[in-house]
Amino acid sequence: MKDFQYIDIANRIELMINNDTYPLGEKLPSLRVISEHFGVSVGTSLKAYGLLIDKGLLAAREKSGYVALRKSVGQTPQPMASTATPAVREISVSSIFSKMPVDAGPYPPGFLSFFNASLETHMIPFNAVRRSLQKASRDLTGTHLQYESTLGNQLLREQIARLSFYWNGSLSANDILITNGTLEALNLCLRAVTQPGDTVVVGSPCYYGILQSLEQLQLKVIELPCDPTDGILISQLKYILSTFDIAACLFISNFNNPNGVSFSDEKKKWIAEMAHQRQLPVIEDDVYGELYFGPSRPTTIKTYDKQGWVMLCSSFSKTVASGYRIGWSAPGRFLEKVSQLKATTNVATATVLQLSLADLLTTGTYQRHLRKLRPLLHKQMLLTSQYITQYFPAGIKISQPEGGMVLWVELPERVDALSLQHLALEHAINIAPGPLFSSTGGYRHYIRISCNKQWNRQVEQAIRKLGQLISSF
Repeated sequence: MKDFQYIDIANRIELMINNDTYPLGEKLPSLRVISEHFGVSVGTSLKAYGLLIDKGLLAAREKSGYVALRKSVGQTPQPMASTATPAVREISVSSIFSKMPVDAGPYPPGFLSFFNASLETHMIPFNAVRRSLQKASRDLTGTHLQYESTLGNQLLREQIARLSFYWNGSLSANDILITNGTLEALNLCLRAVTQPGDTVVVGSPCYYGILQSLEQLQLKVIELPCDPTDGILISQLKYILSTFDIAACLFISNFNNPNGVSFSDEKKKWIAEMAHQRQLPVIEDDVYGELYFGPSRPTTIKTYDKQGWVMLCSSFSKTVASGYRIGWSAPGRFLEKVSQLKATTNVATATVLQLSLADLLTTGTYQRHLRKLRPLLHKQMLLTSQYITQYFPAGIKISQPEGGMVLWVELPERVDALSLQHLALEHAINIAPGPLFSSTGGYRHYIRISCNKQWNRQVEQAIRKLGQLISSF
């Protein structure tokens, strides 16, 4: 714990800058004062200030000490929610993807992709992962070479259940099924509670992977606009549920991809109670829940689920390594059906990877890694946001997520995001255009920027070039 005390100190000072306890331009307490107040060494205080300097929030001034430079709460307006009237729609996102270049590494030298929202190599606990894989493969019994049970490795499920403590949940190993990533978990849950032609309610904008899954399952969708600060509106959800025949709801309640919106605890509780009252399945994608920037892990809709109508899905793809492909679901009362579908889909998830991940969890390596990863992601997101504000034309709007790894940017209406992507690719840059995040190709002047790059001059220049290309429209 002591090794990370500087992060706690930095978080407290950051909050005091944001709430104007230390106004911008005002001198901050000296290293000696910080050390005495928190009972830490000067070196720990220096690391705390160094982290805030890296984020661009402080400046060290000769003979003046440290000065508050900017807030981590952006001053640029946030993208507005869609004003479209909720309606049942067919999904056509695959037609948009078919016209797009495939974004898959390895990339040629000089190419920068802001498309994929996944950890890059510098964020992965590489040595710990390597050791855990070696340990798992040294098992002389050969267990790691055999089929695992359909539900998944018992030790891994126990460790995942213990993680529920941090979001005020109370899962047991018997509540959990291991999957190949979050998308398989979502697909299995959807298949368990819907039939082709059914309608599912989602938040809008919506992660394109979810839309692709819905489309492949021949489901229809109602997009519920997300307010940039409050998420979906309960009044609109009530209207939809009373007007349309709904088979299920599917929400990302924490740090929605792409706009970073989170639901309040009160809203999560209301949705869980509504699911029970209406006996309506609610599928929850919480893949970004561990990547919070605040002092504590946010709750989930599942936190408030007492009757098993909420089907929670997540994975370790965004927190450890995307190549692990280890996801999981706690599908409540639908566990037996989801388990049957898993068995007939691919029998089980790879054993050796489950054993490796279980080792990272049991040794505490996973939590230590997260405590370093969160401030790193926050730093990269703040820097990206600051340079977007600096280099993009006036009038843009940027999301202000309190977790995750993506920014949602609203551009001037004259800009076509799909055309911008093609133009950017000519300059060895890729972005995720807004139409991918709508069932019908909406959000035409929006883009998603992933903040997973190790910040350097090349990344800054790519943001500058994007700004120039946007200005050319």
